[in-house]
Amino acid sequence: MKTPRFAAALTLTATVAATAFALGGCVTQYDSLVKTVPVGSGTSHLGVLPFAACVKAKWAARPLKTGEYTPNADGDVITVHGPKGETLLLIDAEPSANGTGYTIYGDIVGAAVYVADAHTCD
Repeated sequence: MKTPRFAAALTLTATVAATAFALGGCVTQYDSLVKTVPVGSGTSHLGVLPFAACVKAKWAARPLKTGEYTPNADGDVITVHGPKGETLLLIDAEPSANGTGYTIYGDIVGAAVYVADAHTCD
């Protein structure tokens, strides 16, 4: 008979594995997108987290699904996903001297509106 503690540990292990697998997919898509030519960039007077929250709110109002993850201790990445879950566009935000520097990567029809949305958070 399995104990509740064993079941909890098994559930935690499965959750960690699933999360690692999901983030691994993001990193691979991230890596492939950042090897493309950026479609936009800029700086914001806001810190990384307030800037990311502003961009995510603007992008969430658009029809494509958004996501967010933190690739390192200082930065943040907001993603835009297609109907099959593929990452189509992302913004990589990192701290800069006066707030946040960001670069937008992706190749989708309508990327200009996402870039314009990000610039409203400058």
